[in-house]
Parts: sequence; C-alpha cells; structure tokens
Amino acid sequence: MACKKDNTRQKEVCKKPTSYADSQGQFYQLSYNTDSKLSELKTDINTYTITYQDNGNTINSSDRYYDQTFKLGPEGQILELIAVYKSSGEVTKINYQHIKTSNGYDATATTQTFRKNESVPFKTVKNLWKMSINNGNLTSLTLIDLDNNNRQLGRMTYSYNISKNLSDYPLNHHQDLIDRQPFISKNLITRSSMTDNVTNVQIDAVFNYEFDEHDRILNSTQVAEYKGGAQTTNSTIKGTFEYKCN
Repeated sequence: MACKKDNTRQKEVCKKPTSYADSQGQFYQLSYNTDSKLSELKTDINTYTITYQDNGNTINSSDRYYDQTFKLGPEGQILELIAVYKSSGEVTKINYQHIKTSNGYDATATTQTFRKNESVPFKTVKNLWKMSINNGNLTSLTLIDLDNNNRQLGRMTYSYNISKNLSDYPLNHHQDLIDRQPFISKNLITRSSMTDNVTNVQIDAVFNYEFDEHDRILNSTQVAEYKGGAQTTNSTIKGTFEYKCN
C-alpha cells in the first residue's frame, strides 16, 4: 500500500505523493492502485489513467488526447510503443530492435504511422538510438537518422542519484514514459544535457531534491540553461510534493 504505520509516531506515513505543484503553475493529483502503482494523474486540463499488465511490463496510459501502450524489456528498455490519437484515429507504432553492445544497446526504432482503420502505414521513419547503460541507467544517447545518410540528429547525457530508485518516485517515472524515452532508468535523474544538431539548440539541466527521513521528496528544483544561436535563457522550476493518507 502507499501508506504504512510509523511505530515511532503511531501514525501512517504516506510513501507516495498525492499532489505536486510547481512555480510554473503546474498542479498534479496522484492516485494509486492496491499495488501502490500510479493509477491516475490529474492536471488542470488533463487526466491520465494508467493500468498494468504482464507483471508491470506492459503499461497502458490513456488521457484526453491519446491511448498509449508501452511494452518494457527486462532491463528497462522500451520494446514497443503504440499511440492512438483520439481526435483523428491515427495510430503510431514504434518498434525497437535491440542489439547488445559492450556498453549498452544499439536500438533500431521503426516508426510507422497509420490512418484510421488502415493497415498499411502512410509514413515510416527509421532511426538508430545508440545507448550507453551503466548500472541500469541510461547515461548517454545518440540519435541517428537512418533514412538520411546516418545523419546524427542529436545527443543526450544523464547523471543519477544511485541511492534513489526511480520506482519509488511515480511522477518522475511516469514522465519518462510520456516523454517516450527509449529506456527507463533505474535511478532518479540529477543532471541532463541535450544537443539538437537540427536546430542547433543545447539544453543543460540540473535537478535537486529535498528528502525527508522517509526518503520522500518534499521539494524539487530544476535549473536549466537553454542555448539557441546567440540566445541564452535560464529558467528555474521549484516544485513541492504533498503526502496524505486516505
């Protein structure tokens, strides 16, 4: 369950957050199933409903825009993503074929887009995701366009707090899925860097967390620097989590 008895204080300690609010006006309400997995996430404009199959290796997420199904591999790699656009009925299928390398995976991603009720895709795109994995975490990712002379589209690098398991922080875990990360890392992210070779944009971000004695996140801060051409923009997002037992 999401709550447990704290014998020293004789009250329940809620291990999973029930709400989140940040300095940009984002507000989330979170609910959980009987297995303490995130089952619903509400925002001001959207509601995500999440269900699980195959011991959690298949995750279904539905909101006002999409129905999405994620199939996960044993190490956190995404094997397949199917997204159905509710407004048009269009379907996007992304299939990842993984080849194990000395430091991670080379994953060929085939993205097919289908019009409503059609079985033949009207668009197919192939990319190569070169992923470096260390201790169950994605540490670097290079994206290559296989349809255009193996052009390198961009690169990302990541750092983690290896003492904090991502599975204990459901909002962060769900965000990785919705952002369609090709690999769901084991631990909580602390730093990321993204270089987009197509738009010549670079974004560097640092994530800090304040924990209580139960390893719950009370507050989080994301500091990011955006560089695009001659423009540099800095931003800071501060978030607060609340925990309430039913």
